Amino acid sequence: MRKISVLLLLFVFILSGCSLIDYETNYHMKNGLLVLKNADLTESTVIPLRGEWLFFTQEILSNKEIERRVKTSNLDKGYLPSTWNDQLGSDNGYGTFAFYLQIPKEQVSYTFALSTDFQSSAYTLFVDGRVISSSGSVGTSKDTSTPSITPRIGYFIPNSEKILVVLQVSDFEDIVGGPSKDILFGQANALVNYHLDQQAALLFMNGSVIIIGIYHIIVFFYRKTERPFLYFGLLSLFIVTHSLFLGPMLLQMQFSYLSWFLLKKIEYSLIYGAVLLYMVFIYRLFPKEAGKKTVYIVMAITMPLLLLIWVTPPSFFIPLFFAVFPLAFILMIFITIILVRAVVNKRPTSLMNLIANLLFFITVLNDYLFAKGLIDTLMLSIFGFFFYVILQAFNLSRNYAKKFHESELLSNELMTLNTSLDEKIHERTLELQKKNERLKQLTELDGLTGINNRRYFDDRLPICFRESYKDKWPLTLLMIDIDEFKKYNDTYGHLKGDDLICHTVNIMKDIVAEKGVICRYGGEEFAIIISKMDEGEAMILAEKIRSSVENAKFEHKGRSDMNFATISIGGTTTSMHLFEIVSAFIETADQALYKSKNNGRNQTNFL
Repeated sequence: MRKISVLLLLFVFILSGCSLIDYETNYHMKNGLLVLKNADLTESTVIPLRGEWLFFTQEILSNKEIERRVKTSNLDKGYLPSTWNDQLGSDNGYGTFAFYLQIPKEQVSYTFALSTDFQSSAYTLFVDGRVISSSGSVGTSKDTSTPSITPRIGYFIPNSEKILVVLQVSDFEDIVGGPSKDILFGQANALVNYHLDQQAALLFMNGSVIIIGIYHIIVFFYRKTERPFLYFGLLSLFIVTHSLFLGPMLLQMQFSYLSWFLLKKIEYSLIYGAVLLYMVFIYRLFPKEAGKKTVYIVMAITMPLLLLIWVTPPSFFIPLFFAVFPLAFILMIFITIILVRAVVNKRPTSLMNLIANLLFFITVLNDYLFAKGLIDTLMLSIFGFFFYVILQAFNLSRNYAKKFHESELLSNELMTLNTSLDEKIHERTLELQKKNERLKQLTELDGLTGINNRRYFDDRLPICFRESYKDKWPLTLLMIDIDEFKKYNDTYGHLKGDDLICHTVNIMKDIVAEKGVICRYGGEEFAIIISKMDEGEAMILAEKIRSSVENAKFEHKGRSDMNFATISIGGTTTSMHLFEIVSAFIETADQALYKSKNNGRNQTNFL
């Protein structure tokens, strides 16, 4: 609530106009005469010319004619500012207003000014018979009158203490016709500074709203899912553009080259467009409370009205606007109900939205009554909307920051989860590697002896065979078989047979070491692949293996020729033959083994 109080103070400050010029409202002319003293005319005083003007209804009179009538007849009075409806009982008409302004003799040589705000009528302003400002063309009918909303500042230096001010006015288009806005009087510097201050306040608000609006649109383009940002940004730009038709004089004068008819069409189109964007924005903020049907209903009403603006004259669509405007109050009530429901449902930003909307609705109601001439205040909707924009920008930013914070928390949780997942993946990878290694052992290693099995031999030998011919180095293959192994199993049993196999493998491992690869080729048969060893060295190595097994004297009483276990070895090398295929290489080593077997076992042969 403290933040809302600060914003309310800001709103009141801006509403004050940010002006150092005194806007005096205590002066009221009577019977067409306003008398001012030296104290009333300073460089910081602006006086609205309110009160009883001389009024010549349905007549466009010159200064001379007015002076003649003042001397010869009792004249009608008309109170300004007011509309034709107040003066004539009709929205259309023309006439002449006049009054005498009496200033102190000491100020006759000063430069004074009269400013006419946007009157939405055609007018010409005279001082002592000289035109000092005009807007549009004053006429006595719709065909001869051209309306305009161009504000003007007219300057003059009085020739005497008593000045005759004449205002010719005509309007046949706008529902609020006639001199409905204040005509201001004061020293030239005071009047210009007053409008500059008013313009500075509006530029500050409009500039802030434009920046906020563009910022939210840019956010939407980077985050397409944040549609409230888009509608809020467009709504801000619509309201700012509309405020140019209602703002201080010097800003409005920039559009003086545009016709009154075109400006009116743009002004009312912006109003309908803003209403539609406003409803869509509320729906995007609180979709469950608002519902799509409300948006469709507002669209069904505003779209035809928008079309009528561009196909009909102002004399039709302006009265139509005021006729249907009470529907806007129904919409405001409905939006208020939506926001109250959102507050009850504890939707984010709903309370501040409710406060901002209520304040904005009050200023819109003020503008409607002011435009109808029912109250004498100021156009406040731009101020109300500025406060609304500040609150909404705060709401959206806070909500977006909250989402961003939640996104950061989710991202951190995701990073933690990813880290944990990475650790688990690493653990599973190591576990998988171990299982793969174990699987490799199961598929490539012999379960009994721990040496490579037949599958590994079948994969490895073709690779070595190709490389030996490619790189021109000798490759040796030894085929080894334990003699009379079946009888050993029959005599001692299979467990003892397994022990004999393991003892034999251990002897081969000690002798071969890194010189070759030992594989279990069959039950009691083994193969040794030896790379880069010539025929002589290979024979010596084979014979050393055979003799080492013989010298180990492993008992074998099942044999008839001796009482210990022996092995037979057959071998070949690629330097001894030009082998074309690896199967021929294996077949030659096998034949050498058969030769050792057939010649009495326990021997080594190479072919």
